[in-house]
Amino acid sequence: MARNNKEKNKPVIGMDFGNCYSFLSYISDFDGKTRLGGNVHDLLPGGLNEGIPSVFFYSKVAGTLCGETAVRGRAKPVQNRINRLKRHLGETMTLDGREISYDEAITEVIQHCVRSANKKLQSGWQMTTNEIALSYPATYTSAQRQRLIELAEKASLADGTQVHVSGTIAEPAAAGLDYLSRFGSDKETTVLVYDLGGGTFDLALVALYPKGRTNGDGDYYYDILAVDGLEDVGGGEFDEIMYQLIEQKLQVPLNPSHKAALRAEAEKIKKDLTFDAYADAEVLYNNEYLTVRVTREEFETASRELLMRTIEATKKMFERHSNQKPETIILTGGASQMPMVKRALEEAFPEYKGDEMKHKEDKIQISNPSRAIADGAARYGTAEAMNDIAEKAEAVSVVQTRVGYDLGIRFYHSVDDESGYISTYIPAGTPIPYQAAYQNSTTLHEDQRYSGFTVYEANKAHPDSEQVAEDYTEIMKVSLDHGREVPKGTRNESRLCIDKLGVLTIEAREADHPEKPIKSTVELKNLSKS
Repeated sequence: MARNNKEKNKPVIGMDFGNCYSFLSYISDFDGKTRLGGNVHDLLPGGLNEGIPSVFFYSKVAGTLCGETAVRGRAKPVQNRINRLKRHLGETMTLDGREISYDEAITEVIQHCVRSANKKLQSGWQMTTNEIALSYPATYTSAQRQRLIELAEKASLADGTQVHVSGTIAEPAAAGLDYLSRFGSDKETTVLVYDLGGGTFDLALVALYPKGRTNGDGDYYYDILAVDGLEDVGGGEFDEIMYQLIEQKLQVPLNPSHKAALRAEAEKIKKDLTFDAYADAEVLYNNEYLTVRVTREEFETASRELLMRTIEATKKMFERHSNQKPETIILTGGASQMPMVKRALEEAFPEYKGDEMKHKEDKIQISNPSRAIADGAARYGTAEAMNDIAEKAEAVSVVQTRVGYDLGIRFYHSVDDESGYISTYIPAGTPIPYQAAYQNSTTLHEDQRYSGFTVYEANKAHPDSEQVAEDYTEIMKVSLDHGREVPKGTRNESRLCIDKLGVLTIEAREADHPEKPIKSTVELKNLSKS
């Protein structure tokens, strides 16, 4: 359905839905073609400069609370305050005797964030919008990205208008493009984004094209050359080390309420040590405050092994892509601001360390670490020309995304074949939106009513189609209903289609009856990152 002009001129909110904190921004008056310039506007509520807590809370007494209200006094017991929601797509939790899906919690928190941003838009610019450009982890599969989009679009504004995801962008690409835009650079360059966020550690080698490169119906501004990361390492794991340090120093038994309060204090002390050599942690215990001192040196010693896991992953990225050496290492994510991060990278990659005496430029940069992803999404994350610059610009570029890894369907050489192979339907690098060509298959059994198709995404470049378990991840299971029992050898035609947001659909039909599409039931697979 086409949008009218009024809808097209809505502003677009860039959203970084983080595991611990979320950030939202709006960029006005930037150049519609180059996407440079303009004014960046923070859409966080007053007093929340560190972001809106990505926290969901539920209790029978207080009900459902989200964001900043989920970390305040009413939100008790404190152990019911749940974050790192993106790690648990498709899972459930039990709070105060009620089973709640993480998916529901994600929608509630996104809705709270978007409504908060609209309050800021309304007070500052007398306008509101339901359009968001949503960032996603580079390590997300197509299925995970698809579910995140679905959950965001279940949210609504205060007046009931449904949220619409007008575009998506990989988090490291958003951070890298934001870095170049802040320096006003239009030079094509390759960067390595080291993203140590609250929930995960992501690495991405990204080629950036600030002026855009035209391909088909749109411009594309980046190529993600490689991604890697550690799903079990993030700022939260460093918080846990700090928690253990403080707990050891306290030397008192802690109940669940004490432990929850201590975890919040541990996060605060970790941040304080970014700027100070020591910090004093205070914990209310039996109506009196207990105070313990933690030094930066103690914390860095305790967490060095964890930090070195990120450094080793970075070294491996350099080794695997020695012919695509990045010009700059960009640090993003709140935890990347810890002084030991840059110091460890300089030790591992001395060629990137600056030296004023030798007039050597520092090529490890911390730039806008918490807000880079939201700002990059606001500027580059729109898949359509749907913002208030449309009327002001002579030309408005449409940002085009490309498929990161091969997408295909698993087939079998024979009835007895247990491993099968992957037939690639959409190759890596394909511009989206895209409709693959139909491919042929046949039913394997007599009187077969349903045909099952399992969709896989490669987890590496240049996968071996015969090494399904090693080189691919199952992302979707599709059951196709013929509407009747059909004989063995009935010929089917199927194809994968991917829209501008990266959402996959499968189309199938019987080859002898192409006018009659087969009904399909889709189940997304392997959504959880826990």
